[in-house]
Amino acid sequence: MRPFIALCLLTLLAAGAYAEDAASAFPKFCEEWMQKLDARERANVSHIKWEQRADGVLGTYVGYSQEHTCELKEGSHKTPVGTITYREVRYEKRGNTIPEAEKSTPNPVEVTEVTEIFRYEKGKWIY
Repeated sequence: MRPFIALCLLTLLAAGAYAEDAASAFPKFCEEWMQKLDARERANVSHIKWEQRADGVLGTYVGYSQEHTCELKEGSHKTPVGTITYREVRYEKRGNTIPEAEKSTPNPVEVTEVTEIFRYEKGKWIY
C-alpha cells in the first residue's frame, strides 16, 4: 500500500510541476505568437495583389491587432490549455497608381475576433 501512496504523491507532484512549467512558459509563447502574426502581416503587405479599377487600384491584405489576451486554463486530463485572443483585420489600400496606393493609409473593412487554442505537451506549447 505504501508504494501505491508514494506513487500517487509523486504523480501529483509531477503534475503540479508540469502545470507550473506550462504557466511560466505561456506568457513568452503568447508574445512569440503575436510576433509571428506581426511578421505575417508584414509579408501580407509586401505581397498585395493589386486590382486595376476604373477609379484607380485597390489592394487588400490581412493584418492583426496588437491588443490581445492570453489565458491559461486546465484542460481535460489535467492538460494545460492556453488561449490567445486577438482581432484579424482585412484592410484595403487605394490610389490612382500602385505606388500611390502603397503609400496610402490602410482602411479597415472587416474585423474578426480570433481565439487560438493551444495545449502544453511534452514540455512545450503546441498549436
